Amino acid sequence: MTNRKLERYYDAVAPLYGFWAELTESRAARRALEVARVQAGESVLEVGVGNGECFSRLVTAAKGRRCVGVDLSEGMLCRTRRWLQAEGREGLLCRGDACHLPFPAGAFDAIVSCYMLDLLPEGDIETALREFLRVAKPDGRLVLVVMGRQNRVLNSIWMWAFNHAPALVGGCRPVALAPALAATGWRIEVEEEICQNGFRSELILARPLRLEEQAA
Repeated sequence: MTNRKLERYYDAVAPLYGFWAELTESRAARRALEVARVQAGESVLEVGVGNGECFSRLVTAAKGRRCVGVDLSEGMLCRTRRWLQAEGREGLLCRGDACHLPFPAGAFDAIVSCYMLDLLPEGDIETALREFLRVAKPDGRLVLVVMGRQNRVLNSIWMWAFNHAPALVGGCRPVALAPALAATGWRIEVEEEICQNGFRSELILARPLRLEEQAA
């Protein structure tokens, strides 16, 4: 899907997304928070805030207003605002595109993105990862969660649906992040597979390549 189609689609399905996320994605999202190890006072960015649960917990961990959430869908941003209000928490939310983040270079200690890259067109994944690298501090960290490769039967059915009617599967599909991360200046430190109710997710913690690693 194009970004404009994704925006319209997720505005439409925002009310139902929380159910799917709780059923298949919540375990991986909680693990992402553990791996991110956000500390009080750190500047944190979540790209693709979804239903807002993860962002609310990031705000709590950062203990301040240096926690920023971005989403292409106004519907998802509205859900996140409601979640924050219900929890009595504050964070900065803005509508934005992962491929053109409206932030200066080196702005964030930690960047988190769950189930967003697997929605992007193939050619945009590396563009987004370069944007993440641009806005990360030199010693920053990136935590990603995407749809993993499913068992053979489910994967075949899923990919058929994705290729013929992507809206049926939410516009997402399994993606291999390791080559894209290596090509865009990231070094993988942690890679895990997480399964919830038969749905497999891939979690990655990466850091910017050091100068000596880039030279090598």
